[in-house]
Amino acid sequence: MDLKRVLDIVEEEVVDGDEEELASPDAKRRRTLLNSSSMQEAIGAQYMQKHLPKLEPFLRRVVQEEVHNVLIRHIDSAHRLPLQLKTSSKRYKLQFQGNLPQTLFTGNRVEAENKQPLRIVLTDAVNNQLITSGPLSSMKVELLVLDGDFNADERLEHTEKEFSESIVFEREGKRPLLSGEVVIVLEKGVASVRDISFTDNSSWIRSRKFRLGARMSRASSIEERVQEAVSNPFLVKDHRGEVYKKHHPPALADDVWRLEKIGKDGVFHKKLADFGIHTVQDFLRNLVMDQYGLRGLLGSGMSNKMWESTVEHARECVLDDKLYSYCSGHGIILLFNCIHENIGVVVGSNCFSVNALTATQKALVVKLQQDAYKFPSRIVEFKVQSQSADQSPTAPVPPGPASTQMPGLPPQGGEANPQPQDHGLLPLHDAALGLEDVLHQHHRHHHSEPWITNGFDATRDPFDMLQFSGSSQPCGLLLSSTGARL
Repeated sequence: MDLKRVLDIVEEEVVDGDEEELASPDAKRRRTLLNSSSMQEAIGAQYMQKHLPKLEPFLRRVVQEEVHNVLIRHIDSAHRLPLQLKTSSKRYKLQFQGNLPQTLFTGNRVEAENKQPLRIVLTDAVNNQLITSGPLSSMKVELLVLDGDFNADERLEHTEKEFSESIVFEREGKRPLLSGEVVIVLEKGVASVRDISFTDNSSWIRSRKFRLGARMSRASSIEERVQEAVSNPFLVKDHRGEVYKKHHPPALADDVWRLEKIGKDGVFHKKLADFGIHTVQDFLRNLVMDQYGLRGLLGSGMSNKMWESTVEHARECVLDDKLYSYCSGHGIILLFNCIHENIGVVVGSNCFSVNALTATQKALVVKLQQDAYKFPSRIVEFKVQSQSADQSPTAPVPPGPASTQMPGLPPQGGEANPQPQDHGLLPLHDAALGLEDVLHQHHRHHHSEPWITNGFDATRDPFDMLQFSGSSQPCGLLLSSTGARL
């Protein structure tokens, strides 16, 4: 609105207001508000008249630039679309075959999880087929260290700039992070990483993890875009930390501190050592024979959660095929596996699996088993050897004391092959095979591969000869292939 026109209106309103001043208080109040509003409009109009000539060129320039940029982007993308479709079909990429372990150690050769050499392959980015011919299939490849946070979202593609910005170099005063054969040559599109190792740990970067990267060597003059290979993230620890590494699965002969939650030279390790528990096998035997005593030995310092973790780790152990025996002194021999779990019983000339026994017989076996656990030193190795039936033993077996007959068992010298339906027991040949099944079931329970004890062969009588060794007790046992006592 023109400033002069606004002021004239205000003047007219003031004159009219004077004439009506004595009309009423409400009219006076409305006139005051109207005067104030009119003054604000006048001031605003005056401000716009003063500054609008300066703002107009700026606003026109901004609008013009934005419109221009939008048009340029639209035209550029329209022209580039055919080119992008054309070049994408010719793009290639490097890939790692196989994952690296979650933890590596400095100085150790970098290998895949299966202990096989890590491989790099050149593939077509569209159909993922191996490129076995052409110049690219025999180019040099450079191995690099990347930040563990690079490509955290596992994108299928990344730019060359993103890859370069994620390269990790050695710390000041340190050797290069990778040592060894850091440049390898593709052969028909494939190369193996055989001799590289890390010289420093990964704890000093923010992500605390590295990735391994591979790209075409900068010395190679290639026009095609080859996307770089990026491995899975992993920790790198100092080599001295490998000495304290936990084994998965643990071995029977491993030191007991290889188990989870038991530190080398720590409180739990010392308590176990003072009690004569030095290996994983010792731990498992005590766990079988007296679980509550072992738990009490470690004390309240080991929480229930820690205890469960230690026991679970110990039970991952792969058991060996050795058998152990305990002679009760009553003509009954208990058979144990390598961690002293009862798996069978020998009575007279017959061997029975625990599942083949009646409830009464099982109760007697449990009682004898408890006696054996009180004297673990009397549980000795039970060897299975092969010997033809016509061979005689090298030494006679001392006669044993009068045998105590196991309830439900036929008297010695009686029926040679009792029927399972009559006594719940298996004859010699069938019982041996039944015992083999028990061993299979037992080792499946311990998360290991099924195994067959030395001397057990399903194609022949597995008890060609059983010889109880390691003890001079009068219950030593020698059986011929016919099952008769020699």
